[in-house]
Amino acid sequence: MQKYYAEEMTKDIPQRAEFVESIHSFLQTSQACAEKDRIHFITPEKYKNDPEMYREKFLDMLGFPLREKREMPTLEKTFVARDKNVDIFRLQFVFPNGLRYYGLYFRQVEDFENKPFLFGFHGGEGTPELVSSIHLNSSNYNHLIRRLTDKGASVFVPQLLLWNINNYGNPYDRLEVDGRLRQLGGSITAFEIWLMQGALDYFLANEGVNADKVGVAGMSYGGMYALHFAAADPRVKACYSCSWVCNIFKWARIDWCYANAQNSFAVAETAALIAPRPLVAAMGVDDEFYAHGADAECAKIAPYYEAFGKAENFKYVAFEGRHEVDKSDEEMDFLLNALK
Repeated sequence: MQKYYAEEMTKDIPQRAEFVESIHSFLQTSQACAEKDRIHFITPEKYKNDPEMYREKFLDMLGFPLREKREMPTLEKTFVARDKNVDIFRLQFVFPNGLRYYGLYFRQVEDFENKPFLFGFHGGEGTPELVSSIHLNSSNYNHLIRRLTDKGASVFVPQLLLWNINNYGNPYDRLEVDGRLRQLGGSITAFEIWLMQGALDYFLANEGVNADKVGVAGMSYGGMYALHFAAADPRVKACYSCSWVCNIFKWARIDWCYANAQNSFAVAETAALIAPRPLVAAMGVDDEFYAHGADAECAKIAPYYEAFGKAENFKYVAFEGRHEVDKSDEEMDFLLNALK
């Protein structure tokens, strides 16, 4: 048998180590350059002069299907219960293309047409039932949805593609769905915002929702979706984002990554697209996310509001807590006062 040169497998470990180290160094340098580019891409004055141009660029970044025409869904509504001051419904929005979009709807019993209407978003491994205190006593959401309904808001709580399969069954692969959407030129973020927009179309046209009183609130992944939905759709008049606003480039979670984002829209620049509409961002000081630049990122948001002469419309709260919704009502009151 022919013999060829051979050596120990450990001999080339140093070369592989240098390869990996060089990749990290390359990415760090490229990211630093991208941050400089982002400073020139959007500024408070540039955004103030042409906010819709920047929103169009944001929609292009998120991609398919946000540019697709939305057709009005139909609605399947099932009454669940009357609890305190709200009627609870299970909703299934049925889109003409076959998509079905599920959520819980907590509608004020009295004068709901004149009350604030909110989208309320759960976080990773959550469900509408969990964030709404129907399961596990709300966990770290600290009764987010029911505190909002107790204060007089109607709240639609959609199911995001984020539930814990071990607890709830119905297996899915979020990253595979995101990958298939990227092959179509889009992202899971764009897809879920597109569904939110379709649901909002229906609420405004058929459910008596006051268009001047539409807001969003969410924690963790829900805080991300609250921020992105408000940035993408000016029909959202006020936003409360908890436990997400920080330097998100500290991670490379694929479903938080979009083509050219580091050169254009980081978290602060995404939040800037909400200006001058009211925005409150919150973070627990014992939250892992807080340590990754929450204060600095929020400091970048404030000048966009100042450019409009609306500094009072942006609020940042660093509260005593973990990865959770603040137990204080400060942020909720800010949100609801903005929708009066």
